[in-house]
Amino acid sequence: MKRPDRRLPEEPRSHCEFKVFGGLGCRRDGAVVDLGPVRQRIILAKLLAAGGDAVSLDTIIDGLWDEQPPASAANQIHRHVGHIRRIFEPDLDVRGTGRYLLPAGTGYRLTLATEDSDLAMYRELVRRAREALTGGDVMAGVRAYLTALELGRSPAFTDLPSSALSSPEFVAVERERLAVALAASEAAIAHGMAGTVLTPLLSVAAAAPLDEALQACLMRAYVATGHRAEGVRVFERTRQRLAEELGVDPGPELREAYRELLASGWTPQDEPRPPDAPRPAQLPPPVAGFVRRNDVVAVLDDQLSDAFSDATIVITALGGMGGIGKTALAVHWAHQIANKFPDGQLFLNLRGLDPDGRVMSSQDALATLLASLGEPAVSSPHENVDSQAARYRSRLAGRRVLILLDNARDSDQVRPLLPASQGCLVIVTSRNRMTSLVTREGARYLHVDRLTEAESRQLLINRLGSRRAAMDPDALDKVITLCAGLPLALAIVAARVALNPALPLSAVVSDVSAPSARLDALSSVDSSDDVRSVFSWSYRALDPSTTQVFRALAAHPGPAISLESAASVAGVGRLPARKRLTELVTANLLNESQPGRYVLHDLLRAYAGELLDEAQERPECERRLIVHYLHSARAAYARHHRQPVGTVDAPPSGVTPESFDSVPQAAAWYARERTALWATIDLALAHGLRRDAAAMVLAASAPGSNSIPAGRTQTVLAILDLVGVLGEPLMEAELLRTVGEVFAPLPQADEYLRRALAIFEGAGELAGQADVLRNLAVLSLSRGDLDAANAYGERSVGLARQTGRPELIAVSLLTLTRARLGSDRFEAGTRVADEGLAIAVAKHLDHLKIYYAQLIAESSWKLGRLERAVEVSEWGLTEGVSESNAPRCAIAAILARAAFDLGDQVRAERGCQRFESLIADNGFRELIEVSGIENAEGYRDMVAYVRARLSLMSGT
Repeated sequence: MKRPDRRLPEEPRSHCEFKVFGGLGCRRDGAVVDLGPVRQRIILAKLLAAGGDAVSLDTIIDGLWDEQPPASAANQIHRHVGHIRRIFEPDLDVRGTGRYLLPAGTGYRLTLATEDSDLAMYRELVRRAREALTGGDVMAGVRAYLTALELGRSPAFTDLPSSALSSPEFVAVERERLAVALAASEAAIAHGMAGTVLTPLLSVAAAAPLDEALQACLMRAYVATGHRAEGVRVFERTRQRLAEELGVDPGPELREAYRELLASGWTPQDEPRPPDAPRPAQLPPPVAGFVRRNDVVAVLDDQLSDAFSDATIVITALGGMGGIGKTALAVHWAHQIANKFPDGQLFLNLRGLDPDGRVMSSQDALATLLASLGEPAVSSPHENVDSQAARYRSRLAGRRVLILLDNARDSDQVRPLLPASQGCLVIVTSRNRMTSLVTREGARYLHVDRLTEAESRQLLINRLGSRRAAMDPDALDKVITLCAGLPLALAIVAARVALNPALPLSAVVSDVSAPSARLDALSSVDSSDDVRSVFSWSYRALDPSTTQVFRALAAHPGPAISLESAASVAGVGRLPARKRLTELVTANLLNESQPGRYVLHDLLRAYAGELLDEAQERPECERRLIVHYLHSARAAYARHHRQPVGTVDAPPSGVTPESFDSVPQAAAWYARERTALWATIDLALAHGLRRDAAAMVLAASAPGSNSIPAGRTQTVLAILDLVGVLGEPLMEAELLRTVGEVFAPLPQADEYLRRALAIFEGAGELAGQADVLRNLAVLSLSRGDLDAANAYGERSVGLARQTGRPELIAVSLLTLTRARLGSDRFEAGTRVADEGLAIAVAKHLDHLKIYYAQLIAESSWKLGRLERAVEVSEWGLTEGVSESNAPRCAIAAILARAAFDLGDQVRAERGCQRFESLIADNGFRELIEVSGIENAEGYRDMVAYVRARLSLMSGT
């Protein structure tokens, strides 16, 4: 008789990791597993929330059935528990308990290592943070708190039904998360580390908008980081929600935080001494209906304390385009701070850009200021400006005076008017950027930009009254959009409505909506209150060669204008264009949003367009613009090692197309110019330049990427119909292939791609056939037809090899790699990828390297080849380039996880840091667009897991 085997059973090999933040999930041996029906998920969630404590059967039943549970409730739960156990350990015997989910009294408990649950890691990090702070190790405590906040950035169990989330254990987890965020933030703020906690605090506070303690903490964090205006917004937003949703006012904690915020920008001053000279009080009255610009005023408040420091004088220069509200803002702020200047306030309009051209001279300005201070305007017939300025400075010595110099022409006009007395503050408004005043006198320049949508709405409400403004909310929204944040334009519309009680706001909208008459609708009898006239004062002050460039910019579709495209549309060289654009920026008729990138305000564009049409220059400017983008796009396409379809004429004199020294430069150009490029395609169609429009479409994106943005499919279909009569079958076929890419995975894609394939086959064009077959492989892969994907991929590679073109071979191999890996043929896929990567490296195909690196690194990690995964990930992050941040994000996540699994904490930390840096730069949105929300969240969870494990291992 055989003796029974008394050896202990082998420990199950499967290893499970659980996450609760952002949604319930489980990975078994690195792969995501399906946790089953909703009741099964609720049971697991309750066990995870308990953190290893027992959960009774009654508690589970209460969470699964809102009303009377069925008689079979206990049996159903036991079955669910059995299913959960076998999800964790697939080879587990039907009656086995396994090592994770164990019986406990009348219920169950989960036994997990701390590192196997993000909630457990979170709680351990919080424990360490509290322990470190109690022991006096502030840095370690705050670091541990910050790591915990990142791990718990989203509420727990968000994918469970809302009815289930009301269970006490789930409510307790969320309260715990809010309490930790509050404690972590208070610790960071108390120890001068508010900047480190602001971002995670924002995320948590957004999930609890009515938690006054948390919102008060957020306000204090804003104050501590110098963003008081944001703190004010938090208070106003919370106060409004409390009133609307609960019908209560802010409690004492929120009110106290607001009081601290208001007091944070002021320095108590000594009692003012009696003045020994006339005390001027010349500030004009505040503008009616003024809307406080909290962001700008917050910056101004920050500068105020310097007026009482060791500096001899503080100069604040407010610059911006005409009608943007510089004077109104300066006067408003001056009234707010007037009590800080006990010796008075001086105001002077320097008439720098008055329509009559009577600019006030520095000598006349000094005479006026001296008279205001009780001094004779001129002490002798021979007194010059320098002597006047000396007497002016002497009169202000030892006094605290606020001086508002409005509408200055330039720095030279202002310089003699500056005092030398400690504690004086000079506010200058100008359409000129006052570069010399900033450089030589240390003035603080503050650009006054357009009003936000909310500020524009408030201005109209202030001017029209709440009842009138609320009569037609749609018309109000349209007015806000059409006036583009220009206070003068909004004020003119409000005045028209106020002066004509029977005039509906919708009638004004109709006037302002017409592009050819927009500025007419924003006109006024008084030229000082007329948008076109206000713009004209700045325009007439320009050099004639600069006015020509300003007009030409109206032909550019925007939103941003590059130096080269500005040079082309104006027909001038690159260096002359830079000089003239700088003059426009200095005059605040143009904004340089980034080095070499310019933005024209909507209403200034309308004004420039009127001037362009009057000069009959638009057709020629638009033709130069079309040629510029045609040649620039083809140059970017060619830099990606692919020959653009067809030929085009050389650019004429005066057109300066972009040139590219590398793939990264070309990829960056595509990202920046996509909107303008497609608007220029529309322009080419309007000019009847069908072939140019088609050529631009075909060069509108890097080879192999989707070249048609959302909403542009109909444009391409229209071009396709037109190209069919040009007698250029290869161009037609390439357009068919491009449209087929966009329609995937819809049925129409097959039709377009097969038509393209037939034309390429008829012409014997092997490269075109290879591209179409590659598209068919991608289409099949997206539909889950793996056999077809592999077959098309193999045919594409075969034809590409016949062409002998390395880039085409490498692109086709990349698609075949995806098909192999999608079929779980990891070994075969890796071999194909290795060949393609070798070609990309040898031929410097930088734009393909990163995609190969991502595929090889991820498949290597899944196969357990950790050294290879880490090596390829690091190489891909260094060598690869792409138009999108998505592949870099994915590779950084793989690097973090593979290096951690390998035991290399240094490189795991490097991967985490790189991923976190990339997602902060819009990378996560791009990752979702490319890989889908589920895969993107998977990569982020990988990094959060590694980050938490590293923190636990380091004890921080």
